[in-house]
Amino acid sequence: MGSTLKLCQLLCLSLGPVLSANLDPDITTSRPAANDAMVTMETALPLGDFHVDEDIISARERQIYEVVNYVILGTVIGLFGIVANIINIIIFYRQGLKTTVNVSLFALAISDLCSLLTLQWFNICVNPLFENADDLFPMMASEVIYLTAGIPHDCFARITCWITVYITAERCLCITFPLKIKQLITPTRTTVIISLIYILMMASFTPEYATAYIGWKYYASKNRTLLGLKFTSHRKQVEGLTFLLYGILGKLSFVAVVFFTVILVVVLRKKTIWRRKSIYGHQNSESISNRDKKTINMIIIIAIILIVCYTPGTILSLVTFFVPDFSIVGNYVNLFFAVWSFGFLFETINSSVNIFLYYKMSSKYRRSFCGMFSRCVKPDLTWKDTSSNNNASMRVMNESNSYSGLRQHESSY
Repeated sequence: MGSTLKLCQLLCLSLGPVLSANLDPDITTSRPAANDAMVTMETALPLGDFHVDEDIISARERQIYEVVNYVILGTVIGLFGIVANIINIIIFYRQGLKTTVNVSLFALAISDLCSLLTLQWFNICVNPLFENADDLFPMMASEVIYLTAGIPHDCFARITCWITVYITAERCLCITFPLKIKQLITPTRTTVIISLIYILMMASFTPEYATAYIGWKYYASKNRTLLGLKFTSHRKQVEGLTFLLYGILGKLSFVAVVFFTVILVVVLRKKTIWRRKSIYGHQNSESISNRDKKTINMIIIIAIILIVCYTPGTILSLVTFFVPDFSIVGNYVNLFFAVWSFGFLFETINSSVNIFLYYKMSSKYRRSFCGMFSRCVKPDLTWKDTSSNNNASMRVMNESNSYSGLRQHESSY
């Protein structure tokens, strides 16, 4: 997410000054191993140099946490989330992108889907079986994931967060200016704003891809040439801009979600109390409240889920800032990787659970969902049959009453 330091990004950004100072953009296989070691995951992090014996957990324990959280839990939950978000995209598209809520939730499902796809590739790359399969896949997976999984995931996670910011802000306006909201926020304007969010977030990572690339490198520890992460000579010049964009866009989005969610809860509560105390137009106010309340409550829960799932990553980034040893180059490197595996797992959960929320709180979504699966259509058919029987019974009763009236009319004569 924009507010969370991604494990892949921390890896290379933490080593940025070292890499920039020691990397030449034209590294070849004849480059001495000393320089090449500065960019390899394994040689850049020799256990002895960082006093890993002082770490809280061992490298073996760290690997167990990573396998369980990434390879097993992350993969299973992520695959479910991918299917769930595809269903969400289909349903919102079929319903029509004619309301601001549908447009926003449609875009949110797309960003969640892309975020999960990149996380699945990340889970594959950190799998020890894949990481050691150099003969089948000639690449250093621990480096390649930076540009192919870490940065793309962070991009789409930021997009998810900023879309949530927009949705909560739009609902705040809906409560504050209920009569003017349709003129202020239209589906077209919502589409434009969300498109700008996608464009700006993707553009913010341009410095990363402009100064880092994947190329062939010689790894002395493996005695072979593999695809790995390389940097251009301009890397050091754009480092400041990278950190600035990361800090502003990342932290600001998380704070904005918390801010608008709190406002939304407080304002909604005050409006509800005021409507209950209102005497004039009580029924009309109550009906409007009930109609809007479901959508607003659903948005609040979406935002709360995001806050809960991304808070661990935010806390870990702050811990890294205040405790330098809790980093990729610190004494607690094993603990760092192990704990961050939980942060990634929470992000996977956040992008996968919205389907339950939509199904529970939106009757329109529930009807569309049931329409996609024959097993769920049967109750609707039964309801239709019951309605048809009731209509037929009403027709028989009406005909009977008409016939009785006719007999009475005839007897009067």
